[in-house]
Order: sequence, then C-alpha cells, then structure tokens
Amino acid sequence: MVRLSIARAKSVTMEMPEKYAELALKNKSEKKSKNEVTPFLKEKIMRTLTWREYSVNDVKISKYTKIENNILYIDEELAGRAVNINPIVKKVTLRVIKPGERNVFVNSIMDIIPVAAKVEGKIGEGVTHFLRGMVVFLTGTDEEGRQISEFGSSHGILSEKVAFGMPGTPGNREIILNIDVVIEKGTGMERRGPLAAHQVCDWILDHIRQELKKLPPQEAIYVQEYKDVRREGRPKVLIVKELGGQGAMHEKIIMPSEPGGVRGGKSIIDLGNVPVILSPNEVRDGGIHSVT
Repeated sequence: MVRLSIARAKSVTMEMPEKYAELALKNKSEKKSKNEVTPFLKEKIMRTLTWREYSVNDVKISKYTKIENNILYIDEELAGRAVNINPIVKKVTLRVIKPGERNVFVNSIMDIIPVAAKVEGKIGEGVTHFLRGMVVFLTGTDEEGRQISEFGSSHGILSEKVAFGMPGTPGNREIILNIDVVIEKGTGMERRGPLAAHQVCDWILDHIRQELKKLPPQEAIYVQEYKDVRREGRPKVLIVKELGGQGAMHEKIIMPSEPGGVRGGKSIIDLGNVPVILSPNEVRDGGIHSVT
C-alpha cells in the first residue's frame, strides 16, 4: 500500500516500481467489473420431455393384458402368438420372478429392459409413461440348447449372475418379467438370431405399452419435465459415446418408435456406423437400444 498526503505543493513528481502501478490499475479494473451488469443470456427451448412414472406392485400371468390397481396382468397367449413374429423363432416362454425367487436358473441374458411408452410425441419430446417396480429380462437359447449371444456366460443362477441394486441393474425389490426365446439352431451367434429374439420381446412389450399409455396423469407417482435448452454465446458441449456395430450378435438400434424398443428404429450397422447426433432428451428417453 502506498499512501501520500500533501497539504500544499506547487509541483509534485512521484515515481514507483512498475509492478505497483500495474497492481493499482488492476484493482481499479476489478472494481469496475463488479459494478457491471451481466448481460441476459438468450435461451431457446428446443424440446420438452414430460416424464411420468407409475407404480407396479405385482406382475401376474393372466388371460388378458391390463394394468389395474398397481398390478400388471399379462396375457399368457402372447407367448404362443409371438412365434409368428419371425420364422426363426421356435418357442417363447413367459415367467414372473419375484424378489425372493432369484435363486433360479436363467438362460443367457441378452437384455434388461425397463418398460416405458410414448403417450405424445416422438423419442426425446412429448410425454412418456414409465413403469416403476418391474423390469423385463430377455433370455434364450437355440433349438440345440446353445446360449444366444454367448459372451461372458450370463446364464446360470440369476442371483449369482446379476448384481442387483447397482447402477445399471434392477433394484433389489423389482419384479422381473422373464421372456425366454428359443430360436433356430446355429443362429445364436449371427446377427439375425438375437435380433429375432428382441423383435419378439418388443412385440410382447407393445401390448403392455398400450395399457401403460391409458393410465391417467393424476395417478402418476412422479412427474418431471426435462428441457433441451439452447443458450446463445455459451460453450457447446458434446459427449461422445462409442457404440459397438461390428455385426454378429453385436447390434444397436437408434431412435425406435418406443423407448428402449426395436420397431421403427435404425440399426447402427445399416447406417454404416456413421456418427449420429442425439439430444440429451433423446438419449434419456430410450433413443439408444443395445440389442447385443
């Protein structure tokens, strides 16, 4: 700090090191910037996604498909009709696995699928209904008993093969709808084999989705709005996600008609593995489905 006090003077010359002069100018500039008003950022809402969650306390194989009193009923005849979806599908079995019944054998786990449905709009915008409390496990073999997409040996005792309650896995209390598919022998490691199993699973889930869409907004246990906002003058952030599209049993579906679905989507392989840009809400809403 430099302090100078002069009562009376005709001509005064003062010298100081350059660094002190620079510091004085810097402090003056900082005081000025604190008083400046930050300009208002112009925002534009590109898309809005409304997410509604509904609770399911039980899942039952029944004579019809319906969601009533927090219970999901699934028509047992869907399994028999599902074999007509693809000619290489030979058999489909439905099974409900409760939280206390996980010490059971399951075939190769091809996918773990949450159940959600578009009520309004397309993937990434509009309204989506989601079932909380249950999840779908897609498993299967070929006609000769060979595990489909055998990579990592996920077949075996369910409680030993899945770390429940961890990020990316079902919760400890979630009910499992196990859809088990038997496909034509020798196709389990080809692209068409696992894809056929996923098509069957998606067809069955479409029947559940149709009922999920009917649930009234006031019965939702959780509602959240997500907005894709563009802010002018701010840095643009891009997250790069690498998707496996090498073929065989490695397949990814982009932007299906329903969240985490197959129908209406584009294969990353058929797209030539070219980069695809998705919005945050499109990813959040199930715009990428790994069918490996």
